Amino acid sequence: MDAGGGGQEMFGKEPTVILGALSEVIKAIIPMLIIFGILHWTGEQVAQVMIVTSVVIAFINTAWARSQVTPTVQSDALIKTAVKQPEGTTVAEVKNIQEAKDAA
Repeated sequence: MDAGGGGQEMFGKEPTVILGALSEVIKAIIPMLIIFGILHWTGEQVAQVMIVTSVVIAFINTAWARSQVTPTVQSDALIKTAVKQPEGTTVAEVKNIQEAKDAA
């Protein structure tokens, strides 16, 4: 990532790592706020917020990752129209054959 790049580029490359780190940061900040007297939560409240944070971020993380690997209608169509490369031919030759068929 270049120095001028934003978080959008990094999130696009490693979203599961970013979301995992975000979950851990939230879990670290809550006890710190309690220690400094900013939050006045009971132990049960802290535990519940940390559990909900973990579950929500894990759900978002799983849903995003799954959406990246689930086949779509477009990819299914591409698989059905794939051309098997005959032995002894190069990829370029197969492309030329397919282009000639498409042009006809």
